[in-house]
Amino acid sequence: MSRPPDGLQIQLTATAERAYTRCFEEAEHCISTGDDRNPKIKFYRTLDQALSESIPADPFNQKIALSGSLSNLFRFSQDNLRVCYLGHGEQRRIIVLSICQASAEEKRSYATFTYMVMSGKFDAAFASLGLRPPDRQGLFPSPRLN
Repeated sequence: MSRPPDGLQIQLTATAERAYTRCFEEAEHCISTGDDRNPKIKFYRTLDQALSESIPADPFNQKIALSGSLSNLFRFSQDNLRVCYLGHGEQRRIIVLSICQASAEEKRSYATFTYMVMSGKFDAAFASLGLRPPDRQGLFPSPRLN
């Protein structure tokens, strides 16, 4: 991953790191086998550019902030890339929670992401930034994954 400008520190949760590594390895495999036009290469380059340039350019833009109980989170979208993260402006830090590809079932993947946040999976990321996790008063059941 390229280095972001202006001293912004970008960290990845284990979930996001697995996705980033998978994208990198898939792109490298395509390049090494001579498949330079494979969409996996473009996806990885878009991801790398998002993390090193696009997101750091305006990480706390309210236009990409989520709403409701997820209002501390941001969702960057470009082409078929989706990156969800939280951050702290004074600390100049963001933590990427999720990296995924848009799909025909994007609402379902968003519901899965929401469930992961509301279930406490990313509470350590909130705590490391000194942020409170979302209110779980209206915790809803797990989305159907079958």
